Amino acid sequence: MNGYAAASMLAPSDEGRSLLLETAVGLTPVGLREHPAFFSGLVVRPEVMAAGLLAVADVAATTYYDLSMLRASLDPVVTAGGDRLRFESFSRCNGVYARFDLLESGIASGEIGLGTTNVDINQELRTHLASVHATELVHVAVGADRLEVSTPDQTHVEREVDLPDRWVRGLAAVPSISTGMEQVAELTPAASMPFLAGLPRSAPGPSLNLMRSTRGLLPAATAASADVRLAGTARLSTARRFMRFITRTRVYRHDSGASGWVFDLDGARVTLVITAEPYRGFSGEGSALHDLSAVVEADLERVREQLAWQSVIDPAALATDLQLSEQRVRSALAALGTSGRIGFDLADQAWFHRELPIDADRLARDNPRLSRARELVDRGRVTSEGDTWTVETTTGTRWVRPEGERLVCTCPWQARYDGRRGPCSHVLAVELVRAG
Repeated sequence: MNGYAAASMLAPSDEGRSLLLETAVGLTPVGLREHPAFFSGLVVRPEVMAAGLLAVADVAATTYYDLSMLRASLDPVVTAGGDRLRFESFSRCNGVYARFDLLESGIASGEIGLGTTNVDINQELRTHLASVHATELVHVAVGADRLEVSTPDQTHVEREVDLPDRWVRGLAAVPSISTGMEQVAELTPAASMPFLAGLPRSAPGPSLNLMRSTRGLLPAATAASADVRLAGTARLSTARRFMRFITRTRVYRHDSGASGWVFDLDGARVTLVITAEPYRGFSGEGSALHDLSAVVEADLERVREQLAWQSVIDPAALATDLQLSEQRVRSALAALGTSGRIGFDLADQAWFHRELPIDADRLARDNPRLSRARELVDRGRVTSEGDTWTVETTTGTRWVRPEGERLVCTCPWQARYDGRRGPCSHVLAVELVRAG
């Protein structure tokens, strides 16, 4: 069971029913703990919590593209931030990111702890969650009451927590994409429900160019006139789980064609981020590489030391505390996002701390283009003449030139993807040199 002491369950109790979500090994402010306890108490709307958890579990269990042979984790990552619980998952095809936030306003009693781990949502629990209704009293506990302190090294941590490589790379890519999104529409509950109910359900579904109107979102006449593109309608289908509870829907777009959907519920929130094409997964986007190349490495550890599972990170306050410019702090936060240490909340437009228990070398293994770029710089293969940069590689000379606000290269990677999969190693090398 992926290191769980027992199976998660929804069982009868003196208070009505008790939902116990079992945790795996996790990181907390006092170090690594086996099966940490993050919350025990009552929620305001148990049926909303049940629907939100099922939505995250739905995404983790679903392949929206023809990659059914892929193995993937079904156990969401849960982060306790003191005032909320965040449950995160990716689809099996890694093209949909889902997060359910149980907010402070959704908690009737109990205190939320601090830390990050996996939580077990098994098939039996899913069946029971589907039966939760508004009138019953449900006590929720995330983690067991007993705690056993453990002090293994990083290698041991990586073996204990079964986070798939695609999830780790996805958790690095989603914040980078999310920070580049802009809100393009806001829908009322009356507009949200018919829109979601009317979406084609067969996976992956057609891709729609949508424009905002007084009635909500409507098909756009052309891609150029669209406010947002929904790539694969079935990839938004999990929202049907909770659409009757929606109080507001906010829609976001990214220049790459990716989209973000934030659904406000009573005391909770669900966020879905969808890649630009059904066949594209977040693990291959490469968009986070720009963030890594721009950061001053000495800033990373200083900023990281200030992180304490904050549910909202204030860059201005960090800049003051560390006596750094706010831009340098924001660059460090963006780079930390590429290692999964922090996430980005579209609704709050703010970073939050999430410490994944992975080894320090994982970042280099997951970003080989960045490693190659650093090697080119270290070997002195990057030179400039005016606005043009020359990069000498083992397969020939590449030239990197500015084109508007971005750098373009003469290599085959640039010709094939034109920036849609992130920068090539030659552009990264130039960015590293320019950043000093």
